[in-house]
Amino acid sequence: MPISGSEIVKMLPGRKPCKECGFPTCFAFAMKLASGGTTVDKCPYLSEEVKARLVDLLAPPIKLVTIGAGENAVKVGNEEVIYRHEKTFVHSPGIALLISDREDDAKIEEKIKKIQELQFPWVSVNLKADLLAPYYGSGNKNRFLALVKKIYDSTNLGMVLISEDMDALFAARDICADRHPLLYPITKENVDEAILKIKANLTPVGLRGDSIEELVPLTTKLKDSGIEELVLNPGSKNLLEAIR
Repeated sequence: MPISGSEIVKMLPGRKPCKECGFPTCFAFAMKLASGGTTVDKCPYLSEEVKARLVDLLAPPIKLVTIGAGENAVKVGNEEVIYRHEKTFVHSPGIALLISDREDDAKIEEKIKKIQELQFPWVSVNLKADLLAPYYGSGNKNRFLALVKKIYDSTNLGMVLISEDMDALFAARDICADRHPLLYPITKENVDEAILKIKANLTPVGLRGDSIEELVPLTTKLKDSGIEELVLNPGSKNLLEAIR
């Protein structure tokens, strides 16, 4: 659960109300901070240690991940609650269209065209695919890179780059890095090889494991390396496991 204003006020310096934060009392500042209406740096007397702790405590339990750039950026996460019934979710999941480099050129052209045209109105919401997901399945690195370049040149959409081959994955990333693509899959087998390459040009990362437990050390390793935008695939094989 989010930290409350009464808990935050205990962490403040305890001076007489200086009002330098723009609020009449420390408690008013703490309440506004708890609701997301202000930021910790407004208090000039917080130690760096307390400031860092508050930033961590106030961070949403589901971090914001941005895939794509500009008006076509897809934002997921940044939710204040883990379960919808606790409050609500504010960001819809992105919808991506998979395009394999094993498909013929005509089929690829058709998919790229359709994703930019198809829209479905639903209860005052306009549903459409937000992303393209080029998949490296041909074994031909050059064909995969040509597919990524074609998508990059033909659309303004963000991408989910899918390749088990790390060389192909990061070569594709370099083609469209300014679109902030999601790189997938990073696993326990390739994470050590991937970390330095990810840090060379930070973009979101998709982690894949066989269970939630397997993802814990993976996320820890990446976060300790300064890689924060993570999307998790726990490899759930059935609905019960997914809910767990």
